[in-house]
Amino acid sequence: MSAQDLARSLFAAGSVKPEGNEGEGIYLLSVRDGNLVEKHWVGDTLENENVIASDVRNDTSASYLLGVEPDLRLVVFIDQGNAVQCYAYNEDIEEWEETPLGTKWNITTSPESKLSSTIGPEGEVVISYQDENGHLAGVMSAADDEWEAFGPLDGDPVLGTPQCLEVIDDKLHLFYVEIDGGIGYLVLDSATGNWQVNVLNNTKFDTIVDNFSVAKDTDTGSFQSYFLTGGSLWNVDGEKEKTCLGKVGDNGKLIPSDKAQAGFRIKWRGARKFLAMGVPVEDVDLENLVLSKERYHSTQRNDELSNPESFGIDLDTPPRRWEDWVVKLSFEKLGGEKHGNGFYVNVPNTAFDVIFTAGHNLVDAPRNYCSNIRIINDPFKKNDISVTPDMIRVCEKYFEDPDELNDVHDYGVILLKRGTKERHRGFGFNLILGLAPLRDNSTTTAGDMERDILQDSVVYVSGYMPGDSPSDKPPRRSEGRCVRTFARQLQYKADAMQGMSGGPVWLGFRGVETVVAIHNYGPKKEGQGNRGSRLNLNFWHTIFGWLDVGWPGKSLHYRGSPTYSMHLHMEEPSTSSKKKSKRGWVRVGKPGRVDTLFDVMPVATRPKVREPDAYYGFILRRTHTNTETSGTATASIPLEWVRWDAKKNEVSISKHFDARCEVKIPQLINQSAKPFTIQARCGDGLKQARMEMSRLTDEAELDMLEYNAQNFLDTSEVSFVPITKEKVVNGTFELRQRLPRRG
Repeated sequence: MSAQDLARSLFAAGSVKPEGNEGEGIYLLSVRDGNLVEKHWVGDTLENENVIASDVRNDTSASYLLGVEPDLRLVVFIDQGNAVQCYAYNEDIEEWEETPLGTKWNITTSPESKLSSTIGPEGEVVISYQDENGHLAGVMSAADDEWEAFGPLDGDPVLGTPQCLEVIDDKLHLFYVEIDGGIGYLVLDSATGNWQVNVLNNTKFDTIVDNFSVAKDTDTGSFQSYFLTGGSLWNVDGEKEKTCLGKVGDNGKLIPSDKAQAGFRIKWRGARKFLAMGVPVEDVDLENLVLSKERYHSTQRNDELSNPESFGIDLDTPPRRWEDWVVKLSFEKLGGEKHGNGFYVNVPNTAFDVIFTAGHNLVDAPRNYCSNIRIINDPFKKNDISVTPDMIRVCEKYFEDPDELNDVHDYGVILLKRGTKERHRGFGFNLILGLAPLRDNSTTTAGDMERDILQDSVVYVSGYMPGDSPSDKPPRRSEGRCVRTFARQLQYKADAMQGMSGGPVWLGFRGVETVVAIHNYGPKKEGQGNRGSRLNLNFWHTIFGWLDVGWPGKSLHYRGSPTYSMHLHMEEPSTSSKKKSKRGWVRVGKPGRVDTLFDVMPVATRPKVREPDAYYGFILRRTHTNTETSGTATASIPLEWVRWDAKKNEVSISKHFDARCEVKIPQLINQSAKPFTIQARCGDGLKQARMEMSRLTDEAELDMLEYNAQNFLDTSEVSFVPITKEKVVNGTFELRQRLPRRG
């Protein structure tokens, strides 16, 4: 979300932002002459507006309530009689209609009360408000079409305080403004029904807080707070100093300060997302409201991520640091001097700084490099660097046939040998952005059944023009939509000129600058977009092969018993075993037969971070599969990833790569013989994987393991435990090379 959208959202009575499509803008609620009005803004343009309800209290706040039923859009507000009401959008007549929920709730608020609403961690609908005595109170849905009231709650809220209901770490939080204080918040203990009182430090302002929003920073674990107060927009990062982002004028128009970094994204979820714009109200039983399971809060769904993927760059990300990661190249080709671009990428576990570029910046004829290749005024060394053939790697298919017909293979790298402490780490990457959906009979084109994650995303193309001097000016940047996505290529409407080949195609992802392709050609046909080689799985296999990064064909063992060997065994989908297929098991033996091997590789890293903060993925390598084809997907044999699901306390195999397939292995670095921990995502934090064999108590079965090294017992005791600051949990993993079986 942009700083401008944030300002408008906090200025409005309520707001919602469409999910997954930045071009759809933001929907804002306001009160005008007793009418609740919905306005649709795209950038600085007001697209349209609709009246939702009349007889609305002029100073009410309003809240979208989404996901109660598939595609249903509700709005909750306070009317002129201080009663909480709920309206729904009727797609058939294209109008908003009153629902029976207001009558069912029968809530009378304080004349100054604001409100908030959300879907709670167990899928319940929650409404908060101030009662007639000014105390915080609320109502939430329960089983069998019942509604349970809660409150009055502890705390000392300002009369008319803005309220913010959020689900954080699977717990319901209610934020509000304290009298003579800053932001207070209450956290619900679902087991006891008690609300615990807390405060956010450094959130007190001398001016009245008109509105605010709070979210948790998934990287630091601290709260990010945004305030509209005294006609200005402010940010408080954890307990750090306050930062003014700019002045806010009429209609929420933001006049950004220097720190607002206009055009960058803010880590904020206050403008709630929705998927669709309407559904016939008569198809929804509002009088007997029960949440469908697929519309539960994301932390409660069986097979969905607790946090949806977020695009954009965070406000605390330095706005121009990417300029130091783009380099200009000079080279001689076909008798003349040419220019191109390259860019640093943060590839972990290598002794090199790695510069990605287009293959045609390095090759001028089959199996022949260009001459006199130089990096012009390298941003780190501050001088020119000569590039010799031993520093170059080019995709073999392009090296053999350097032709535009091989555009998807037109890429290479320049390797600069530097010590670990001297590494210059550039753009981040994430494999999620390189995995195009596959059709049933194709491995080259994004499929129709599943939308490509990059389709219609805004991407940037950066680089120097041939006449630009890196010592005089920074690289240029253009932006445009990604209009066509393929497994090995992206096409985009971002401007690029001849001489910019080899520059990065990148976007903001999870708050930071993340590269998705290498720009190498203009449009193939008139009206199409510029072209870039996509950083897909095969691309990364090639890169990691050049750099000797990753650990192929390893079994994963756990140091948890002084007597027995323990390793991770994955049940194959084709097995006839009665065990649950695709599930991870602890295999116990002395040492026990090893049937499961993995290829371990980096799958995500942020700019500038070091190896312990990178994320890695485990690909299942079938023991009966040709090792040369392992790690390569085909239409008939898709890859299978290990999914570390800390919420469900299990390890499984998935054909779909997502954030649950990403784990940190901080101690591994480049020493595969060193024991390490595995840390998996869990909500906004991490948990540590653990194996046990406490359920194996049959002495006769355990004795059987003594007689044959191939004998084994399997147990499902894979779990995840919290990571404490004091020390890590006992028990570590190690990778081992599979030993040949003895006759």
